Amino acid sequence: MFDNRKRIMCALAAMTLISAPAWADVILPAPKTSAGMGVFAALNSRHSAKAGEFPLKDISKQELSSLLWAASGKNRFGKGWTVPFAMGKAPYNTIYVLDNSGVFKYNWKDNRLIEISKEDVREKAGPQPIVGLSPVVFVFVADSGTKPDVAYIASGAMTQNIYLAAESLAIEGRYVISIDEAQLRQALKLKPDEKPLNLMLIGKK
Repeated sequence: MFDNRKRIMCALAAMTLISAPAWADVILPAPKTSAGMGVFAALNSRHSAKAGEFPLKDISKQELSSLLWAASGKNRFGKGWTVPFAMGKAPYNTIYVLDNSGVFKYNWKDNRLIEISKEDVREKAGPQPIVGLSPVVFVFVADSGTKPDVAYIASGAMTQNIYLAAESLAIEGRYVISIDEAQLRQALKLKPDEKPLNLMLIGKK
């Protein structure tokens, strides 16, 4: 009987390890979906952070969660998306988050960040010096099998949503098209058919 109990306990422990997120993953708080100014006010004041304003201050995990939800979150009680993905498909662009603690891949299903590495690679992401001065850098990556034109259209919509959400939350953002693709491929550990598209720099004054 003791052996049976021991086997059951070991099995339960193994199941817990399998189902739990990796120790380095970051579980994000639920995004705020009703905060901030209205959409027309946000459109009226939408802007890009100026290069001279860097370095900016860091944002909270709550604010990070809200920005990521704006870019690729479920809405309408789980029936749709905040961004018009082709044919209503699940997001086919993935957002990677770079900060001083490492590289993370955003998982929209669980609203968590999956650690890719502990290396700070912000300075390697693009040729502009301000990229390395940004506390948070979003990297938009086209998933395997996504056509370039479809990926870039989605990336534009995702970026604009982040701009509007950032404006609503008094957060600064700056779209950056210049990237170091070779460095990003290595740092993000991308597959050959995954393509980095653009960056967005995020922070607060």
